[in-house]
Amino acid sequence: MRHIRPFDPATIPPDGGQTLIDEQEDLGCTITLRRGGSARAAQASPQERFALILEGAPALALDGEDKPAAVGDMMFIPAGVSGRFCGDAHAVWLEVHADLRAGGSSTTDDVAVIKVDHTKFEGDGFAYQAMIDRTSGSGTMRVNVLQVQPGSGSPDFHIHAFAQIYVIQEGEMTIDIGRSRQVAKANSLVILPQGLVHRNFNASAAVERHVSLLVPEPEEGAVFDYAITINEFEAELLTSIPA
Repeated sequence: MRHIRPFDPATIPPDGGQTLIDEQEDLGCTITLRRGGSARAAQASPQERFALILEGAPALALDGEDKPAAVGDMMFIPAGVSGRFCGDAHAVWLEVHADLRAGGSSTTDDVAVIKVDHTKFEGDGFAYQAMIDRTSGSGTMRVNVLQVQPGSGSPDFHIHAFAQIYVIQEGEMTIDIGRSRQVAKANSLVILPQGLVHRNFNASAAVERHVSLLVPEPEEGAVFDYAITINEFEAELLTSIPA
């Protein structure tokens, strides 16, 4: 698996798209880079649908009503609700489709355009704002937008019990995946499947901004970052079956 996947909106023609994450990867969602063009009919889907606006001014279209959006905003269509993302040929967005888990549901019927308010960020070095989670209607994921000051970063080596996907918007993120160090720049995805040992930080002199998708959102009170130690010696063979 390529954990860092650059993308180039300029390569997408009007009404075109490029699949960046497909359903075969078993990450709980698919992601497609899309450019607007002609209008499409609004329709319902059994999936939750999200769009992160990269360029232009797309809209969230319902029957008889359009909700405008701007760069940096996120649009949300709950499962079972009729709607579509649209825009002219200058509009580019990342479109995310996510399956509900067995017995799950969107807890709202309201479509939404969610705007980032940098004045509401929590924290200094590693600040964030929740865009959507279960408390605001999503049954599939939690989406945060983060800004990371130079010299700040995530907890040390850790794993998650969920998949984590970053969309790098500005600056660059340095990420250690096990013993491999890589750099993700603006207009790239960082793909961290469940159980992958990693840590990430801003080693540059400029602010780094990204959107984080947690798929699925961890349960209330669950451990978020399981701490991991990487030792500088060979692992020993198991002598008994772990509990």
